[in-house]
Amino acid sequence: MEKKFLEGGRIGKIQKIENTVIRPANIWTQSVHSFLYFIDSSGAAFVPKPYGINECGEEVVSFMPGNVYNALPKSLLNDSVIVSAAALLRKFHRYSEQYISRLTTNEKWMLPVVNPIEVMCHGDFAPYNVTIVDGQAYGIIDFDTLHPGPKMWDVVYASYRWVLSADFMGDIEEQIRKTKLFLDSYGVKPVDKDNFVTLLVRRLKCLMDYMQGEAQRGNSDFQHHIDSGHLQAYAADIKHIEKYNSKILKGIK
Repeated sequence: MEKKFLEGGRIGKIQKIENTVIRPANIWTQSVHSFLYFIDSSGAAFVPKPYGINECGEEVVSFMPGNVYNALPKSLLNDSVIVSAAALLRKFHRYSEQYISRLTTNEKWMLPVVNPIEVMCHGDFAPYNVTIVDGQAYGIIDFDTLHPGPKMWDVVYASYRWVLSADFMGDIEEQIRKTKLFLDSYGVKPVDKDNFVTLLVRRLKCLMDYMQGEAQRGNSDFQHHIDSGHLQAYAADIKHIEKYNSKILKGIK
C-alpha cells in the first residue's frame, strides 16, 4: 500500500494510505465523525468521509483531492481564490446549520461552545485546512476544532487567516480591500461588520489562551507551536489590527 506522511501541525502523526488519511483520534473524534457523516450524507462532497476509529485508536477519513498550503503562494494571492474560499465557507455553514437541531449537549469538542449557536463552526478555516483545485478552494479538512457557535465567530477568523494575518501585512489598503471582498462574498450583512475588529481580537485572544492552557497541561503539539513563535505572531497581528481599527471598519462597509 502507498503510504505517505502528510505535513501539518502534528509532524509525523498524520499519514495518507491509499485514498484514506490516518490521524490521531481524540475524545472529540466521535462527535466530529457523527457531524461529518451527517453532512456527507446530505450531499456535502467537500468534506472527508468518516470511516471511524481503527484498531490502533486512530481516526480514518477519506483523502480530499487538491493542494494544501500553510501560506498561499503568490500565484494564488488573487481575488478569485478569496471569493472561492468565502463561498466554500458559506456553503459549509449552510450544511452545518442543519446539524444544530441534532445536538444533545453530550458531545465532546476540542474548543468551547460559543453562544449564540447558529452553525457548526469549523474553527480553523485557513489555507492549510482547505484544498485547492484548479486555483479554487475545493475541500475542507481537519475538523478537530469543530464546535457550535455563531457564524461570524468562524467568518472573522477565516478572513484573518486568508487575508489579515502576518503573511499579508505589507499593504493595509490591500488587506482591507480583500477583507471586504471575503466578507461580501460570504454574504455578511452590514450590521454584522460593525463588531468585526472587536470580535476578531476576542477570537485571537481566546486562541492564545487555549494554546497556553494546553501547553501547560503537557500538550507537546501546542508547546511546539509556542516555541515556534506562534503566540508572538498572534500578539503582533492583534496589535496590527487594533492599530488600523477605524480604517478597517470604514473600509469593509
